[in-house]
Amino acid sequence: MIKGITSFFKEFMEPDGEAGTGDDTHSVEFATAALLMEVSRSDEGHQEIELDSVLDILKRLFDFSELEVNQLLELAKDASEEAHDLFTFTKLINEHYDYAAKEQLVKNLWVVAYSDGRLDAFEEQIIRRIAGLIHLANPEFIKAKITARDGKGS
Repeated sequence: MIKGITSFFKEFMEPDGEAGTGDDTHSVEFATAALLMEVSRSDEGHQEIELDSVLDILKRLFDFSELEVNQLLELAKDASEEAHDLFTFTKLINEHYDYAAKEQLVKNLWVVAYSDGRLDAFEEQIIRRIAGLIHLANPEFIKAKITARDGKGS
């Protein structure tokens, strides 16, 4: 998996293929995709509609080609399945996202959770853990949930 991530960033993300540019932006994009995948795969009924929701969010958030978004999604799936904890991903979010971006991330997590028309307890649990790790206050957590539930989260 690490080789796949490295080659993805070298091929598509680094300007002129230059390694070591010091830009962590792409790592944050990867972390965002991995957290979205964590929610998508957390419920028992892992459905294609949730994957479509993740894909739509990634397309909206990042200026990537269709190929780049699909490859990012595949790498995020692998990372999500192999991750032992959420800290690796949330650490990057804390380092690079301001509070408003963290709120939007949690709204997007809720959008994924609600995309299949129901909320699973495991989805709520994982979003609550992520929100705690990125230091999002409970009122914003609840507001993001309501916004996504009412279909206003995108």
